[in-house]
Amino acid sequence: MTNKFYIEDIFIKFFTTMSHNRIGMQVHDNNAASSFYLTLVDGNDITEKQGAYILKLLTKYRNTCAPFYDYRDLLENPTWKKPFRVVDNRKQIWVEKDDTSTHWICLKFPFAFKEIFDEEIGRSDQYLNGTNIWDRNRRIRKLFLYDFNIIQMIEFCNKHGFEIMDSAIEAASLVEEIWNNQEEFLRTSFIENGKVKLQNAVVETEDYFNKNKICEKNSDLVLAKNLGHLYAGKPNTSWEKIAANKTNTFHCKDIKSFLKICYGVTGKIVILLDKTEQSIDWVKALAWNITACGYEKTDFRVCFRTSNQTDPSFNKWVNENGFGGKISDAKFLIFREKPAKWLFKDEKDVIIVASNDLLPGLNSSAKSMLKSHPCVIFISEYKPVKQYGETIVEL
Repeated sequence: MTNKFYIEDIFIKFFTTMSHNRIGMQVHDNNAASSFYLTLVDGNDITEKQGAYILKLLTKYRNTCAPFYDYRDLLENPTWKKPFRVVDNRKQIWVEKDDTSTHWICLKFPFAFKEIFDEEIGRSDQYLNGTNIWDRNRRIRKLFLYDFNIIQMIEFCNKHGFEIMDSAIEAASLVEEIWNNQEEFLRTSFIENGKVKLQNAVVETEDYFNKNKICEKNSDLVLAKNLGHLYAGKPNTSWEKIAANKTNTFHCKDIKSFLKICYGVTGKIVILLDKTEQSIDWVKALAWNITACGYEKTDFRVCFRTSNQTDPSFNKWVNENGFGGKISDAKFLIFREKPAKWLFKDEKDVIIVASNDLLPGLNSSAKSMLKSHPCVIFISEYKPVKQYGETIVEL
């Protein structure tokens, strides 16, 4: 008797029956069966190896399932509804432009190669920080061209026997040409006769810089950095180092060094402290260093107070040491746990955000400020441990 049923339909009914009647399967069999079921229900093709596994499962559990769904006679002449999907073992790299004119590095390789890709590329800072997507329909990995080093990607593909398409070779050649003539393309800043100037700036950026610069080297270097023009010279000072590094995160080992850096630039400094008792000790240590370094306490404002019921002595200490007064007259604004809302009205005037701890007990607005501000300095005896994708530069 000719089998009127397809294996795909038999398996879907088999898995549904086993699930509804809570008939147990071995764990590895159940995981595989669940995956095959979803693939078939979605109308996707299976490979010849997957088909063999499906037949193995149907045969193995035929007697177990029989009281609820007896398909044993249907296995005598198994027929497949659709041809098997042929596994594509090609390894290729190319560059393409999508409908939005976005350029992508495209990689195609078999699943068996994924472990090698993850080990050599997938764990790199470049991959973790760059934009990349998995195109499920085309089964290719797409990397945003301007986030990745196309030349390194081609070297990786050469090493592992990829077919390198002409579009990838052309993109790499263009990148090499730009590297060899980077002075004509890179947007940087430089110092000429003591003044900061922009290199390869667009008209709008040049106009904004000229309007907002204050003709003070350090402040103008930071302004240039915030406009996407990193300092191209050899960094000889802390501020040149800040301006030359793309990261916004820096480390300063002690308060004295921090104060010296801050007084080298025009603009307000916001210091965000955690909410522990150590923050009060930190402020008192700051007061000692201010005096020891010859600075004025009137440049500082402690913008928080303790409860007069639990710790009135600190509030008295703040007033006695000159840390109160008008906010507008101060260079340093010190907050605990969170910055005041009024601060964000003039946030552009804040040139440095600092903290006494890498992971302080701060609220969301403070954490957001630490993450997004162009210049964040952590003040600690020990250099903080960087998180994934983070670069911390020592000042």
